[in-house]
Amino acid sequence: MNFKPIYGAVTALGMVAAPAAQAQLFDRGGGLIYDSVQNITWLADANYAKTSGFDAEGKMSWQNAVAWVDGLIYSDSVRGVNYSDWRLPSFNDLGAAGCDYGYSNTDCGFNVSTASSELAHLFYGDFANIGFVDSRGLQQPGYGLVDDPATAADESLFGNIQSFSYWLGSSYPGDSNKAWYFSTATGMQNYISKGNNFYVWAVRDGDVAAVPDPASYILFLSGLAAMAGSIRRRKAAAFPALA
Repeated sequence: MNFKPIYGAVTALGMVAAPAAQAQLFDRGGGLIYDSVQNITWLADANYAKTSGFDAEGKMSWQNAVAWVDGLIYSDSVRGVNYSDWRLPSFNDLGAAGCDYGYSNTDCGFNVSTASSELAHLFYGDFANIGFVDSRGLQQPGYGLVDDPATAADESLFGNIQSFSYWLGSSYPGDSNKAWYFSTATGMQNYISKGNNFYVWAVRDGDVAAVPDPASYILFLSGLAAMAGSIRRRKAAAFPALA
């Protein structure tokens, strides 16, 4: 059963201290990272299949990866909620069906469009990494997973990111024995036999309720009290005989 969070007061509290609009990744606590641009929540542990004891390495075939995320129940220690609606990162086939291989802004190859998959967006967009080759197909330095120490909202929010290939959630069109993958080692996105053993990074749609800091909570309660007082004063002014 998929969990559908109930917002309301908790959501209102989270709005009090809303971060700047340009930010993309938010640490929600409990091992959950929210991407506000893609409106998805990543597991902070990028190799939870190993951490959870499911697999000694965390690598598995595409079929096993799909089955694992489908059966995954993750306990959010901050909100006291179990989430069971996990999936593999999505792939978006741009242009003609299949691999439009290239070195820039396609859905297959290097430096792919960030719209082509959720992992491509995370790698090239949120993390601001670069591919193994540039747009001319020439090898470039500093490719792959490179954490910028001056930026807090990037790889440093996550743990156990493997410099290897991760499965995406779509089969290759015209060949059900193959599926799409994304390599965090080189920034390549391509397709391959489903029998290969790659890593799995679980993701779910939407956000989880933000947990406010104490100062924001006090500010929110003060605002409610002020609002209630204002309403009482307006009623007293409108109906003096009842005041």
